[in-house]
Amino acid sequence: MEPLAHSARAEKGIPSQTYNDHISAVMKRVSANVGNACRYLHGESSIFTQAVTNGAVCHDLGKLDPLNQDVLAGNSKKSLPVKHEDAGAACLLQNKDYTAAILVSKHHQGLSDLLEERQRKKLFLRNAEDPSRTDQYLTEYIDAHNTHVPEYLIPGVSKNDTKWSFRGLRMRLALSCLVDADHGDTACHYGNEGDIIQPDCRWQERLQALQEYTDSLFNQDPKSQRNILRREIFKSSKDAGIGYGIVACDSPVGTGKTTAVMAHLLNVAIQKKLRHIIVVLPYTNIIKQSVETYRNALVLPGENGVDIVAEHHHQADFEHIDSRYLTTLWKTPIIVTTAVQFFETIATNKPAKLRKLHELPGTAVFVDEVHNSIPSWMWPQMWQWIQELVNDWSCHFVLASGSLPRFWEFPKMPKTNVSISDLIPMKIRDKADQAERKRIKYITIPEPLSLAALITRIQSVPGPRFIII
Repeated sequence: MEPLAHSARAEKGIPSQTYNDHISAVMKRVSANVGNACRYLHGESSIFTQAVTNGAVCHDLGKLDPLNQDVLAGNSKKSLPVKHEDAGAACLLQNKDYTAAILVSKHHQGLSDLLEERQRKKLFLRNAEDPSRTDQYLTEYIDAHNTHVPEYLIPGVSKNDTKWSFRGLRMRLALSCLVDADHGDTACHYGNEGDIIQPDCRWQERLQALQEYTDSLFNQDPKSQRNILRREIFKSSKDAGIGYGIVACDSPVGTGKTTAVMAHLLNVAIQKKLRHIIVVLPYTNIIKQSVETYRNALVLPGENGVDIVAEHHHQADFEHIDSRYLTTLWKTPIIVTTAVQFFETIATNKPAKLRKLHELPGTAVFVDEVHNSIPSWMWPQMWQWIQELVNDWSCHFVLASGSLPRFWEFPKMPKTNVSISDLIPMKIRDKADQAERKRIKYITIPEPLSLAALITRIQSVPGPRFIII
């Protein structure tokens, strides 16, 4: 009898899925995930590829236990009696493929502290409280796998010492490649996701569309000093060089950063052949406004805006199930999301949140209001990860704020061996700052006033103003 990976859902008309079908589908998805990520990896990718591939082959090995097969064949929602991750981890540990063993052991429960794992000694990376059954039948599981999935045989003893090949961010990226493949195929089988076809980036065409969009705005009042300044900022941002891969932008509020920084990111994406642009914003209402602007400016004829510019936050509405997964899995060319979503995805150990992390290599990222995006005490660690994404995975970051503190220069921050350049030239930044000072009028009211008198006083000063009482 053909072994199963997933049980049927008779009430929904969903058949069971064979072990061969699931493993084969996961292997194809893993190959795509790893290949797409490693296109942007500087340096050797073989150990990364080997660890994820070996983990994918073995990740469901324990489902071949007869006790588990009885449950899977019974159209039941009962939990499997034998922890299915344990067999794959045991096999890989036996083969000295330690990194792959971590991926298999943690692909459901999430990454744990390796120091705590080591204290478990004989139970290191083992998921069963009593692994004796897995150890007893492990050879039978391996033989059954190789019989039913001859295209993807269980790997032998690792030729590379992968005990501590990589940890931290790279380990999370590896787990993301596996988790996305496993969860994605399972969701497709049960009808919770469709097959995702990622839209073409078409960066050059989008940059041209953005130029035409901003020109139409500037030309509405071409002699306005404000529009003249915004045009200068847009052009200087678009034409700015790539530099190291991290640039600062402290152009004041109201100077058109939404479109100017996007022009820079599109130009970088063209030159570096990137696959995504992510815009990280602090508030839901700002995200909605920015998404509307980007969809008006960047979506090309014949395209659906939700397939090109994803709005990813807890209040986002999704017109179709396929659009939802394009969004939450960061499959669209452009993603607009919250600081919480973005930075938690980089730092988390939870498989569900990690699932989209492997899309981050080869991405240009605009973090607005960066000084408020995460607690200040988290920046030293996050700064290391950002540099790793730039140095190892071809990412590009724009760190922006209307009043940007250069926190990377603080003594307690990890050292950066290169200088962080400014996106907007000093001459134009000074001009924007002076314009902002003229635009906003400060009113000091030292004496107590009635409400009516206060309103009259405020209304006597035209334009935007700050009230200091």
